[in-house]
Amino acid sequence: MKATGLVFAALCLVYLAGSQVQAQAPDQGRPAFEVASVKLHRPTPGPLRASANVGPAAIHYTNVTLKSSIRSAYGFESYRMVGGPDWLTSERYDIEAKAALASPREQLMRMLQTLLEDRFHLKVHREMRELPTYALVVGKSGLKIHPGKENGETEVGGAVHLINSRGMTMKQLAAFLSQITERSGHPVLDTTGLTGVYDITLDFDPDDAKPSDDHSQPDLFAALQEQLGLKLEPRKTSLEVLVIDHAEKPSEN
Repeated sequence: MKATGLVFAALCLVYLAGSQVQAQAPDQGRPAFEVASVKLHRPTPGPLRASANVGPAAIHYTNVTLKSSIRSAYGFESYRMVGGPDWLTSERYDIEAKAALASPREQLMRMLQTLLEDRFHLKVHREMRELPTYALVVGKSGLKIHPGKENGETEVGGAVHLINSRGMTMKQLAAFLSQITERSGHPVLDTTGLTGVYDITLDFDPDDAKPSDDHSQPDLFAALQEQLGLKLEPRKTSLEVLVIDHAEKPSEN
């Protein structure tokens, strides 16, 4: 799937400090990188640029936060991460780490967990919590979209015209909508029961993530019902969350 234009996506970036480069010897069977460098990012003039690249045997993170690094390492969306110090999303770091051998991405992320634990003294645990969500459901008037094709092109952009897809699943639509509704603390979960791919064209004001009647363009809630025959219902959902119990800024040496 190809996306162009304005993309509502949270940057998957990692913040780490400390300019040392040192060996990461395995400790009691914990998977670890062979060498790693963790440095406080030095800002440069111009727009913010960040990247999180993962290769067969290395990771290259530039200008990332600790929270985004935790998100990558543990595979939890931002709305399913709670706790931690304020600087979790403000301090920015550059991370370079190499493994001894090429490894699957899942193994590299376990190595990243070890790195975060060692350098940031990160401590986390998992638990179930009731979270506010929006359930994506088929509206009373019925579905107003048609089947699309696998691997169809999707464009995302424009001030009002946000989606033009020729092959989007309901799960993908819910993930896209979550980039907007997460700002109000309500991610979107697909509960439509629809498993196919669909042609989806959705026009709405991206700044209106709450129901309202005072808009020159349809808000998200109205547009979903009028144009797609879908609806967002507020719910409380029991979800597994990652609780950040402790984190420290690495010392530079």
